[in-house]
Amino acid sequence: MLHNVPVARILGFLFVATLLLLGFMTYQGYSTSAGTLGAASHIRFAIFGIVVILFTQTMSLFYFVGTGSRIKKVVREYSLDPAFHARTVRFKARLFPWLTFTPLVTMAAFILGGGAHTRMIPAWIHGGLAYLALGMNLVTTVLALQCIGENVMLIDEIDAALPEEAGE
Repeated sequence: MLHNVPVARILGFLFVATLLLLGFMTYQGYSTSAGTLGAASHIRFAIFGIVVILFTQTMSLFYFVGTGSRIKKVVREYSLDPAFHARTVRFKARLFPWLTFTPLVTMAAFILGGGAHTRMIPAWIHGGLAYLALGMNLVTTVLALQCIGENVMLIDEIDAALPEEAGE
């Protein structure tokens, strides 16, 4: 009924990819500050990277809101155990604060990078935010992968609990 859509696997891949992108962007920023890499290369890659990172985190919010809404509807429609829906609420409560604040810190690092490049703000502010963003993205990736896995298992359990006449 709910079906395992490959979106979960795609999101898992994107989270790992964004973590690698951010790690590479941070390395490039360090190389730029050391004078071994031109700022233009770091800026171009950062523009690409921030789009992928924000896309991934936004899509994961939509994924969890959508599957949670569908789970709530199926639980109500087929009079299943309300604990199914309560589980979605619990793991979303763990993940959503990270999916809210991690993109904000990542965007702040990106935006203040322009200020550091033009020397309007000290470079250490941009660098510090970049390291904070990298750490927060690491935590968010680990939590997201755990919650995606829990969500897929929950959907499997709900599908198994549905009556035969539930249909497709």
